[in-house]
Amino acid sequence: MSTKPTIILVHGAWHGAWCWSRLEPELVRRGIGVRALELTSHGTDPAVVGDLRSDVELVRNTVKEVDGPAVLLGHSYGGLVISEAADGLDQVTKLIFMGAFFPEVGDSMRSLTGGGRAPWLDITDGLMSVAPGWGRKLFYSDCDPAVAEDAERRLLPQSAASFGQEVQATAWRTIDSTYIVCTDDQAVSPAAQRRWASMVNETVVLRGGHSPMLSQPGRVAELIDERI
Repeated sequence: MSTKPTIILVHGAWHGAWCWSRLEPELVRRGIGVRALELTSHGTDPAVVGDLRSDVELVRNTVKEVDGPAVLLGHSYGGLVISEAADGLDQVTKLIFMGAFFPEVGDSMRSLTGGGRAPWLDITDGLMSVAPGWGRKLFYSDCDPAVAEDAERRLLPQSAASFGQEVQATAWRTIDSTYIVCTDDQAVSPAAQRRWASMVNETVVLRGGHSPMLSQPGRVAELIDERI
């Protein structure tokens, strides 16, 4: 039986648990238990799509279901989710931010991205969609073309409300945290990532684009295994 903590993978906006499909087997092979979550804040029906608050609740409930210690890894928007979700949970022994937005209390995705409307966003009925072709440019710039094409096809609309809600807690202030800076990220500024990374215990620099779990899953698994 593994003595390593379970890692809970928290994806970014527009994505789903599918984005961890190349990383998960690499972690399992190293004896690490994995929970890849499907957040509530994306989907096609405005009546049922959740928001930041329900995403936080999902992560907190998942931590409580885990037998033993847990590590939270947040990618992109997932950085906001894990920052709040881990607050007050003694089970969580580490936070890992990977190409992730990194909040102070009161920050939101809207404030962290400058508050303007990106030219690649389509907004209808409270849902934000990535315009065709932009996913590959922003999220999968260094992925194998077939992987990038498949990933872009899977993107779903994201709740606009999730980008406006403010983070209410910052667990990275009290929990050991690592920030993985993606040097060629086209979605989250590498300069901002380096600035955020300076605020946590450890910085790891990873050469590549926004989605290393798809472009270099073995290397990401290695970095995680070395730190938990």
